[in-house]
Amino acid sequence: MWGTAPAGALGSLNITYGSDSDNRDGTFKDGEFKATLPLDEDALYFDVTAQLQGSGDIHCSVTVGGKTDKGHAAGDYNICSAQLSAGLLGGWS
Repeated sequence: MWGTAPAGALGSLNITYGSDSDNRDGTFKDGEFKATLPLDEDALYFDVTAQLQGSGDIHCSVTVGGKTDKGHAAGDYNICSAQLSAGLLGGWS
């Protein structure tokens, strides 16, 4: 996750990330947030979401198995979201 996200009346950028069985909170610092998780072969999805707190412009992405999904949010209390799901026959989409 990268961009500008000043703290608003409700605090700083609210980040959650992980999988269907492992949800975590992240911290946006110096214009970015990065995290690496071990690959859980049984996971149904991996995702990252972040809600702006009144203003800002952010980009987010999640990468699993060489595939990447990206999202973008700007202004107000909009949400940046990126998610990859496990395919029925393997792989990520």
